[in-house]
Amino acid sequence: MFLAGCAAQGPPGGGPVDKTGPELLSTFPLNGATNVSPTTTVTLAFTELIEPRSAEGNLVIMPALKRTPGIKANRKKLTINFYDPLKENTTYILSFGRNIRDYQKNTTESNVTLAFSTGDSLDLGQIAGEVFNIPKKHFACVRAYRKSGSFPDSILGVQPDYVTAVESNGNYRFTNIATGDYRLLAIASQAPRIPFVTADNLIATAPVDPVTIKRRDDFVQDINFRLGTMYINQFSLQSASLVENRLELVFSRSLNDQLSQNAKIRLNEPGQAQIQSFWINDTDQRYAYVTFRGLTAEQEYTLLVDSVFDSFGEKISAPDNAVGFLYTEQADTVEPKIESSVPNRGAKDIRLNAGIRLNFSEAVINGDPESSISLIKEDSLIVPCRYDWLDGNSLKMTPESKMSSKTAYKLVMNTSGWTDIAGNYFEDSLLTISFITADANSYGSITGEIKARSAVGQALVIGSRIEKKEETAMVFPSESGQYEIEDLLPGRYQFEIWEDLNQNGRWDPGRLMPFQTAEPYISYPDWINVRARWETAEVNWTY
Repeated sequence: MFLAGCAAQGPPGGGPVDKTGPELLSTFPLNGATNVSPTTTVTLAFTELIEPRSAEGNLVIMPALKRTPGIKANRKKLTINFYDPLKENTTYILSFGRNIRDYQKNTTESNVTLAFSTGDSLDLGQIAGEVFNIPKKHFACVRAYRKSGSFPDSILGVQPDYVTAVESNGNYRFTNIATGDYRLLAIASQAPRIPFVTADNLIATAPVDPVTIKRRDDFVQDINFRLGTMYINQFSLQSASLVENRLELVFSRSLNDQLSQNAKIRLNEPGQAQIQSFWINDTDQRYAYVTFRGLTAEQEYTLLVDSVFDSFGEKISAPDNAVGFLYTEQADTVEPKIESSVPNRGAKDIRLNAGIRLNFSEAVINGDPESSISLIKEDSLIVPCRYDWLDGNSLKMTPESKMSSKTAYKLVMNTSGWTDIAGNYFEDSLLTISFITADANSYGSITGEIKARSAVGQALVIGSRIEKKEETAMVFPSESGQYEIEDLLPGRYQFEIWEDLNQNGRWDPGRLMPFQTAEPYISYPDWINVRARWETAEVNWTY
């Protein structure tokens, strides 16, 4: 008994495994209390023992204080002491998010927050919504920046006026915020606290800007976020270096190869120099390559690029589109080859309307695809195709009609007369890529209706993705909201709906610099089963 009395504070041993986190039982002052003394001490009582370190450093107070208050954890109770008196007639929000945990490292199920006022009224404004695409073992929060005159050019280095943690189900809610205009940002990280936003964080902008709390008790709902990678650096051409007689360009962001097909490359002192080819690295699209003719050895040049777009569709502009380099002659003795293909060798269940893409290791010349590359069915019939060079090293083939069901195809290439810019012939002059199309009888479909709560016109898009695969489908519903998604492989599908406001055929995440809102988006948690040769009907959603 004496040893037990002197033991360190901790959980009792034995009994069933504890898998639930602490729950907040009571607070002082009460949540929502008014006329609280500016010199009050705050206490929070929980259902079980609190691990002290989970409280230290995780308290967020809004509005912020000059000095961080003292926090003491004693068994099931947290005590918060303020070093300076609180401001009069002010609503304060204290939040630990979902960071409070017990000794078994179970965290609270919901946010631990407390709001009270030192005046006779409490701010009651609320903003709520959902954050989608939160990876496992990540912590997410939503930040609100109150407009004062105007929003800053960048909110990355600005402390938010309000922060709220995202719950385990993706929902978030700001409570007790003052009237005003707000800019919202969702962030996720593997660390519980995010002092500074970096490119390593998952970031999302709101679909509405600003979000306005007009009245003291306003409640703005359905401000949703879709997390993803977002660049926070300027889109620029960072460097250029010679690699085997071609210039390797490094950009700060991945390039969009389709939008950059008509890239314009030039030199500020061209002389007799000519641009031979330009292509984008298919593995890492931050890299692109240029080959020249007529450059003078040991001479300095400045390269300028135009009509090049990043993965968000942003066009590069001056002065970030120029870079200098010193030209030195280098021999290129590396033979070109096929780097990758879509479909790849031996692929199965290829969609009947799929296109074919060949990515070469470098730019090729003397290449006549119509006479050198053929798509052949299993009965040795040649399939008519349209051939399009996407850039110097990427060729797209589109069959003129839908491919046959459950059929073996061969892509046969005779590249004996093809070379790269330096005149090197292909290491393999005869190449074959085989694949098998999907069985049309194995397809199913989904039909239903989208009931929009507001008029969105033709901008609404329905996307469905199959579980554990990268297979996706996208359709536009009719004006009445009816839709049909055909040619779906059997499996479980999940729905997402967004508004394609700029009608570019994809969901756009917005930008941080300059700030731009994301397109409205929502993802539905239910999974829909699709069976072969079966229409899954009346799958209706409210948007």
